[in-house]
Amino acid sequence: MIQLKVFGDFQNWVRPSATDRAFNSPELDSYLYEIAQKIKNLNIRQLFINTFANTLDTTAYNYLREGKNHTYIITGDIEAMWLRDSTAQVWHYLPLAKKSKDIERLLIGLISNHARCILLDPYANAFYDDDKLGYHATDKTQMLPGVHERKWELDSLIYPLALAIEFWNITENPEPFDATWIDSIALIISTLKVQQRINGHGPYFFDRETSNPIDTLSNKGQGPTYKPTGMVASSFRASDDACMYPFNIPENLFALKTLKSLIILFNELQLTHLIESTLELIEDIFSGLDIYGLIDHPDFGKIYAYEVDGLGNYVCMDDANVPSLLSLPFLGVCAVDDEIYQATRKFIVSPENPHYFAGAAGSGIGSPHTGDGTIWPISLIIQASTSNNDQEILDCLRTLIKSTVGTGLLHESFNVDDATDYTRPWFAWCNSLFGGLIARLVNERPGLLDQI
Repeated sequence: MIQLKVFGDFQNWVRPSATDRAFNSPELDSYLYEIAQKIKNLNIRQLFINTFANTLDTTAYNYLREGKNHTYIITGDIEAMWLRDSTAQVWHYLPLAKKSKDIERLLIGLISNHARCILLDPYANAFYDDDKLGYHATDKTQMLPGVHERKWELDSLIYPLALAIEFWNITENPEPFDATWIDSIALIISTLKVQQRINGHGPYFFDRETSNPIDTLSNKGQGPTYKPTGMVASSFRASDDACMYPFNIPENLFALKTLKSLIILFNELQLTHLIESTLELIEDIFSGLDIYGLIDHPDFGKIYAYEVDGLGNYVCMDDANVPSLLSLPFLGVCAVDDEIYQATRKFIVSPENPHYFAGAAGSGIGSPHTGDGTIWPISLIIQASTSNNDQEILDCLRTLIKSTVGTGLLHESFNVDDATDYTRPWFAWCNSLFGGLIARLVNERPGLLDQI
């Protein structure tokens, strides 16, 4: 096992020195220099460097484990690896895999570790790098050594698929796609089919002793009542909060898009034995979304619901965590100018969304995970990433920069009236998204950052 470095004192606009970084890449440093030279604003320039490098600098560990390439990526100030977060944390490094053997090796090790974790428990969302029971060992579910938390979240199985697909699209390197990976994919497909809950609830249950009702499941650990829809049920959201209704629309849209891309990968890798069951899932999810995914809003017209139960109940909202309705174009689900997306977006960034907040520190979408009156930088990054309006992008960037309050990094959330009141000073997912956004803006909208 590895000895993790602690970066809790990392602050004030300075990257860790090369000797103190969790992972080093000369190609990353060259890329940072290349992009940074195009950013005139010194504060934005340094914030870009800090955030783009944050995952590799402070959370990524690549080493040989039992003679095999292995990558463990913690989320930040929580010493555990989320399947979702670890994928999102490295997404902006994928284009560098063609230039850097070190980064390519890191990504191969992560794809391999994802497969190992999924085979250990496809219902878990977060894992340790050793066989221990940790903070959540007393949860009433089937906890196994090596599992940090066992919240069934649909996106936790979809993100690793998306990473593997994009890695192949960029590198065409077959190394990660060994027998272990193939076994994990077969388990993902079978788990998704079970969680359609067409033939009963399935084996998953979860209960936690807590005073926070969104941190556990009702109904003796099975969650809310539902009727099968063809979509895949999820007990928890990407925020790790319990779903109000089990069929989360943005997660199923993300799953649908990713499974369609997976069919292409299966054909290219000649894994034809997995195609039929995957096509069945695609057809069922598409049908469920078509029947249950849209609602008629009295003010915004036809928009996506956030969650449904198949019994006619739905919730209209959006959460900062991705997959979200706001993030659909970012995830490749639809085009930015898609009519239904645009109607949904107008609802999301309005006071009609119960988790949209405005105050002295800015306006944006938050999450029940941190309560009312908090904005998540992730949502502002996604808002800017899915906008074709320069002024909207600039407004988001100004709020994001102010929310750093001199720390040189972004945070999980901040108080809508006081950005110095923030949560999680070390949250790599958010920093990765911001660094990737700045790099795209430099290349796609040259001169825009000069207006800040």
